[in-house]
Amino acid sequence: MIDQQRIEELRQLEFSKVFRGYDPREVDDLVARVAQEMSELLLACRTQSDRISDLEVEFGALKEKESVLSDTLLSAQKIADTVRSSARSEAEQIVRDAALSAKEIASRAEDRRIRLEEWFARAREEWLLELARIRGEVQALFESLERFEDRWHTMALPPSPPAPGEPGRHSGET
Repeated sequence: MIDQQRIEELRQLEFSKVFRGYDPREVDDLVARVAQEMSELLLACRTQSDRISDLEVEFGALKEKESVLSDTLLSAQKIADTVRSSARSEAEQIVRDAALSAKEIASRAEDRRIRLEEWFARAREEWLLELARIRGEVQALFESLERFEDRWHTMALPPSPPAPGEPGRHSGET
């Protein structure tokens, strides 16, 4: 692996001089340029490595958040299912209770209707009996009035008593 020490070794590198070899200045320039580029590459590599480390940390945190969110979502779904199931059961119980209550109310209403019909029938019968009794009394009263009227018409005035000095009947006369 290339590190700063390796680059420094490259910069300090010296070649032996031979006849018909390369121009030492050109070789030195080339080595300096290569060392500079390697330095820049090493810096870029370290920057990228740091960035990768940061991204790996961030990725781990995001993975953890994803896991928490996934668990939360599953828990929320389970709770929603439980609430829905509970609400459905409660609604069914309310409907059953309402139906039972409605039956009880209808039964009480029917009982009351029957009692009212019976009361009305008794009241009507009593009223008819009372009416018949009154009719009988009124009829008896009319008959009594008719007899009284008949008597009145057939009634004659009693003979008037004799006036004083007038011959009249005496108790011994027949």
